[in-house]
Amino acid sequence: MTDSTEKPDNPRSELHSAIVNDVTQRSTWEDKQVKYYKMRHNGIARRNKPWNNAADLHFPLIDTNIEKLKPLFFQQIVGMDVVATFVPMRQQMAAMTTSAAQWFDYKIREKTNLQDEALSWIDYALMSGRGVMKVTWNPDKRRLEFTAVDPLYLIVPSHTKELQDADRIVHVMPMSLAAYKRSGMYDTSKKTIEAITGHGEDENPGTSSDVSAKRVREGITHDSNKERVIVWEVYTPVGNGKWKIETFSPAAPEIDLRDTMESPYDMEWAPFVDFAYEIKDKGWYSPRGLAEILAPFEASLCHTWNQKHDSMQLFNKPIFRTDRDVPNTMNVRMGPGQILPNGLVPVTMPQPPISFDQDMVQTRSIAEQRVANPDYGIGQVIDTTNRRTATEVQAIGAQSQQAGDLRARVFRMALAKLYKMAWALYEQYDKEDLTYRFQEDVVQLDPQAIHGQYHIEPKGGINEVNKQFLLQRALQRKQIFAQSQWVNQPELDKSIMELDDPSLVKRLFVDPNLKDQNETTDEMRNIPALLIGAPIPVRSGDNYALRVGVLMQFLQAAKGKGQQLPPDGVQAIVGRLQGLLQADAQVDNNGAKQLTKSVGDFLQAAGYLPPQQQPNQPMPPQGVYPSGQ
Repeated sequence: MTDSTEKPDNPRSELHSAIVNDVTQRSTWEDKQVKYYKMRHNGIARRNKPWNNAADLHFPLIDTNIEKLKPLFFQQIVGMDVVATFVPMRQQMAAMTTSAAQWFDYKIREKTNLQDEALSWIDYALMSGRGVMKVTWNPDKRRLEFTAVDPLYLIVPSHTKELQDADRIVHVMPMSLAAYKRSGMYDTSKKTIEAITGHGEDENPGTSSDVSAKRVREGITHDSNKERVIVWEVYTPVGNGKWKIETFSPAAPEIDLRDTMESPYDMEWAPFVDFAYEIKDKGWYSPRGLAEILAPFEASLCHTWNQKHDSMQLFNKPIFRTDRDVPNTMNVRMGPGQILPNGLVPVTMPQPPISFDQDMVQTRSIAEQRVANPDYGIGQVIDTTNRRTATEVQAIGAQSQQAGDLRARVFRMALAKLYKMAWALYEQYDKEDLTYRFQEDVVQLDPQAIHGQYHIEPKGGINEVNKQFLLQRALQRKQIFAQSQWVNQPELDKSIMELDDPSLVKRLFVDPNLKDQNETTDEMRNIPALLIGAPIPVRSGDNYALRVGVLMQFLQAAKGKGQQLPPDGVQAIVGRLQGLLQADAQVDNNGAKQLTKSVGDFLQAAGYLPPQQQPNQPMPPQGVYPSGQ
């Protein structure tokens, strides 16, 4: 590592100054984020309390709406059988594409920390208006790693519109001195440690005369704590989709904490993906989070709530007045059974001009409309006679669904970029680890399935991650198309099983072709038992007509060869046929009638039945069959 004195014409000095200027220009946005953070978590205290110990309550409107919306976005990641849909942009077998999607799903769900970091990513976007996720490859652990970046710790020029088009991207990484040394990536020489911890420039004031003026944000551009270090990882585009990475501390920008290098990834993007809660103006700091949108409503609710409790305290602890002198007010005690001095009269407090509860309900209702995040129970506790009708609830739900769909689509655009970036890193670094688990099977991926010619999209949507909604829709589809000869009925049943529990498909679902083959084999195995007179009961759910056909083929073959069958066997086979035909009549009466007639005609012609007897009639006693049978 070099330790050179910073000079006015040093490019690092110009870069450091430009970054500090970027921080200064976003100070208004940054101040708002600090205020909204305090409002969400602790509330803003009342400036002037009417008396000591007066109410100072915080109505959690912002936090409630954020927590209600989080599952909508998180389900876009974990709500389906696989996280992404793969569409190959070149000719390949469908099974290979399916395997690639399943392998990617296994890697993302079980070999990365995406699910943990995604919650923070979503929370940052809902809170601040924009969240950022960093995607990197850890060569030591040989796995993909995701890091949700607080937008306060990502610095870009104020004129930035798209993150990948930024003139520079600065990832601010505050860390303890112990973590800095333990990482093994940075310069840990004594001179460097002294320069980057605390006010490192104080020991050598001549190196940077204007550093004090550049300190605009504690924890971002400087840190006075000697046990903490601030590391700036600066990404600068150099053309052809390549990025230069410089790592230094703002306390000593002239010192490289790591060697300057080009991004090691083959992908043409900086390893950051941003998710904006709303899309309106093009500026990087223009998206508003729920905190900024709901701040005035939360402030109003807190104010009204405190006023309500102030009034309750006045009503519950009345003020007394008297026209006489009270000898000693310290002897006056307010409590059950106490005797008050003569002349004390309670002051009658006027009723509030408005209903605090109704005002709070109205404010919450406006906030609900503002963010399209309905609370169907608003107002019902206060006014039970003014309940929302089913039609009104349905209309509100439909409008909320449209708003939720828009939110989900915006998030899915960011998620698609994240998955493309993750797949590019797997293609570069993880082509050899091809074993994966899907449901209960361990499978090996074909190496040729890993290539960059895929169109990758998150699977599902707002209506496709709600399994209850999907299952209800699948059951309705089954009712509508149950009798349609143009619809594949087994696949219709299979779609219901997949939504209920994908593992049921493997355990319960039998392909119709395989089922017929299995039943044919099973009925052929029954024939030896029938020939010795053993009765075989009819099971529900069998293909009765198919089993009748197996027995008829056997009888026809035996008749054609002149084979004599034992009387007990004939009786058992005819009894079996009778039971199968009766069961078939419960399923398809018309078809069973035709089948019964053809079976009866053959049995009579072959001498297996007395004349005029049908196989669905009671069997005669054993021994009445014609001789030779």
